Amino acid sequence: MNPAKPSKSNISGKSRNFKRQVTIQAILLLGIVLIINVIFSLIHKRIDLTEDRRFTVSPQTVKLLKGLKDVVFVKVYLTGDDLPAGIRRLSDASREMLDEFRNIAGDRIQYEYINPDDLPDKATRNNLYQQLANQGLEPTELQVNEEEKFSQKIIVPGAIVSYQGTQTPAILMQPQRGDASPEEELNSSMAQLEYQLAFAIRKIASPEKKKIAIIQGHAELKPVYLTDIGNSLAEYYQVDFVNLPVYKVGRLDEYAAIIIAKPDSVFTELEKFKLDQYLVKGGKILLAADNLTAELDSLRGGSAFSSNKELNLEDQLFKYGIRLNYDLVQDLNCNTIPLLKNGFGAQQRGNLVKWPYYPVVTPASDHPIVNSINAIWFRFASTIDTIHSKQNPDIRKTVLLTTSPYSRVQQHPVQININMVSTLDQRMYHTGIQTLAVLMEGRFRSAFVNRISPQELEQQGYGSFKEQDKPGKLIVISDGDVLKNNYNAAYQRIYPLGYDAYSKHTFGNKTFILNCIDYMVDDAGLIALRSKQFKLRMLNSAAAKESRTGYQILNTLVPVLLILIFGIVFNYIRKRRFA
Repeated sequence: MNPAKPSKSNISGKSRNFKRQVTIQAILLLGIVLIINVIFSLIHKRIDLTEDRRFTVSPQTVKLLKGLKDVVFVKVYLTGDDLPAGIRRLSDASREMLDEFRNIAGDRIQYEYINPDDLPDKATRNNLYQQLANQGLEPTELQVNEEEKFSQKIIVPGAIVSYQGTQTPAILMQPQRGDASPEEELNSSMAQLEYQLAFAIRKIASPEKKKIAIIQGHAELKPVYLTDIGNSLAEYYQVDFVNLPVYKVGRLDEYAAIIIAKPDSVFTELEKFKLDQYLVKGGKILLAADNLTAELDSLRGGSAFSSNKELNLEDQLFKYGIRLNYDLVQDLNCNTIPLLKNGFGAQQRGNLVKWPYYPVVTPASDHPIVNSINAIWFRFASTIDTIHSKQNPDIRKTVLLTTSPYSRVQQHPVQININMVSTLDQRMYHTGIQTLAVLMEGRFRSAFVNRISPQELEQQGYGSFKEQDKPGKLIVISDGDVLKNNYNAAYQRIYPLGYDAYSKHTFGNKTFILNCIDYMVDDAGLIALRSKQFKLRMLNSAAAKESRTGYQILNTLVPVLLILIFGIVFNYIRKRRFA
């Protein structure tokens, strides 16, 4: 007896039920995917699997963002559809960083991307550029090279950060250094994004400004030559000029840091004691000093000899573990001066010659103070030795700045002759790298230990004595002119710190000094973010260009082939299942 065959109506019913189930399942799957997409679009969260943790916000920044009391609004101007690929990557990275900030701080971080090219006319754009320049965000003319075609484009390399009516710029694209490739500059800018944005937020969101003292009383640089660095510091701190001789012992304690800029007369023992006790109790000192007097203006007769300043600081610095030598450094990596046929003169600016007494120092250290900043201009600098101090054996010393290997040292007294510019022989510059700036950190032991009893100190008006107390910091720079901005008395014009009116070049002096102060007084530790670096994984552009056609074909055909293979396999399985 033959088994009964299923009727056509039963088969047709099962087929319709199966199609209905497939349709329902497909609709449910599509709905689930859409719901998941909507949910995750509202949640900005990612897992950082990179080796250099480039997508991880530091604890210092997290603490800053969570402490915000009001909304921070960021207007980013580095955007546009026609940006070069590298700049577009930087713009996208800044958006991702702001998303991370928003994920931490919630609605207290708001941002907007503004493309100046979207403005209706050139006059409106120029007005915006001028407003941004007045706020410290200078537009930059960029030369775009794509497919061997060159064009000029104006970009605004940063953002304006606003908080409770106060605004400050954040520079997102770092200035180019002569020794770095465009890829390295872009990589450095991306690594600095967190620091630039977080530091701008801290600058305007801090409840109060810390106090910085610029020491006077020893023929230091006049205020007019400290105008630019003073104004720059005043954006972050309260800056006071303090006459050290009339201040009592302990009066400096209210200052987060003090600056001694090119003193030119003797420090008394009482004044040295004031500095010592400030440092021992956790103070921070930036000392930029010349042991020798040597100025370019003294060479109008053709030559001059260096002279000893006799600051009376040698014994105190020695006990801390450092020695400022009586010599002058020459370096073939140097700035220029204008030279007339009969000697030095300011009238002829076109005839610029290398002047080895003006070292141009390119930072080689990855320390946060000097990492990724432009070269610094020194003038008649001396060498610095770090020594082992029995009194302060545990003080950590970090060399911040050095000369190039093509340098030499002249011992005092030095005859400085303007005619030497015509006989620069590289074979004579073989002394090697010389130290010009040193950072010292730790619990300093007083240089006045065993010199006078605490009772005598109080009787003589020195006040209470601390032999060793809190950790302090001391930065010694062997040239006071590092802080000096040029001043044209005839026109009463003050030039930016680091700007050379002859070569029209701006060096990194201001950034260096600001970083020194920020590092010493920064309790939040944001300055440490400046040393953050990303590994640069370079693409072989020549090989990529040669294989361009192959990669295009691969990217075009492979997805199509995968879809065809999937369709063939799917139909085969379906036929086998329902045959």
